[in-house]
Amino acid sequence: MKVKLISFVSFFLLFAVQNVLALVITSPKNGSTYKTGDTVKVVAELSQGSDYDKILWVDFLISEGLNESCPKEIATHPRYECTFTITQYSPQIIIITALGKTVDSAVVSPTITISVPLPSSVTLQSLKSFTGNRQFFSQIGDHNQLYIVGTYSDAIERDIWLAEKGTTYISSNEKVVTVNVNGLITATGAGKAQITVKNGSKKLVIDAIVQIR
Repeated sequence: MKVKLISFVSFFLLFAVQNVLALVITSPKNGSTYKTGDTVKVVAELSQGSDYDKILWVDFLISEGLNESCPKEIATHPRYECTFTITQYSPQIIIITALGKTVDSAVVSPTITISVPLPSSVTLQSLKSFTGNRQFFSQIGDHNQLYIVGTYSDAIERDIWLAEKGTTYISSNEKVVTVNVNGLITATGAGKAQITVKNGSKKLVIDAIVQIR
């Protein structure tokens, strides 16, 4: 009886594994590099043994609205494709995810990223805070996120607020506000302080004011 039970459990687990839906992006390769004008072909595939009939459609989620050229694809086979073109307005880091919709749930692929380095002729000219140069707080523990954009020599503004874009933040008085590596400000006490934002040789100063109510 015990042997039969083990055999039944093994068969059930094998059947379950074979029918697990797994969606994977097979192209482009994670970490690939592209340049302006390149066409990117995105391919998502269901793993072997997946129950293909459960997928109604697959949508490609691509950062900065690039998925407008990668619409939902009705599921008729286990391979789904779309293409988009890298333009001068494309972000330097593009995030791609595939989302497969089933009748009662969804299956999401692991996320991949591709990079679009700036041409060497394009240089950073100035920094600007999308959220303003004055940040106000009314109580300790409040948070404000800085969104920094850079204006470049090709007249295009690009998001550079993340630390991975080379932007740094320093608080002049951490007893008033602290700031993390990605520009999240936290009020720590009443008073005034300044957040110095730097990227390369460019600098921007943000005033932070904490008035406890």
